[in-house]
Amino acid sequence: MLQPGDKKVLAKLTAAVAVVVVAIAALTTVLVVTDNSDPLPTVSVQAGDDLVRAEPDYWCEIDMTDCRPADPRRVQQLPVNVQRAPAPIGSTVLVSVPHEVADGPWMAIAQYATPRGTYRVFDVEPSESTFTKKFVSRPDAVLLGIQVWSVSTVLQDAPDGMDSLDGSILMRGTYTIDTVPDGFTIPNSTELADRRN
Repeated sequence: MLQPGDKKVLAKLTAAVAVVVVAIAALTTVLVVTDNSDPLPTVSVQAGDDLVRAEPDYWCEIDMTDCRPADPRRVQQLPVNVQRAPAPIGSTVLVSVPHEVADGPWMAIAQYATPRGTYRVFDVEPSESTFTKKFVSRPDAVLLGIQVWSVSTVLQDAPDGMDSLDGSILMRGTYTIDTVPDGFTIPNSTELADRRN
């Protein structure tokens, strides 16, 4: 049986625990409310019966500020975040980009394996024109992978701006998707000429 003094100590202890619980809850609420890091835009990939979401290798604002996880201009090697989405031979792969990518020009680069070697196909999409692209993996051209590049407004090494013969436009973000069919081996790794659509 509790003595009157024990009841006072227990009441104080219960009150102290309640204060700590309220303080932890308040701190958690403040941390959640003040976390202003928006999620990175993802690309949706439908390969066969599977739907996967690919996060970018890196992502920056359109003017190449606020880069996450790293500014590609400041690292020795670009970060790569490969999303696996195996595409069976004979299947179609659909790649849908979010509005953050489609708001500006963007590129899709698909790599294929043939009996003669491998080649890449470059597709450039103007702003707000295309949100979803279709890629087919055929026996004579097996889809190995897809990269999506989102264009920034920043030129690098271009002393005369857009009129420069030198320089390049930086990519604000890139996505890497591995679509090699399960168990497939490349029959010939000779690099063939790139193609443009």
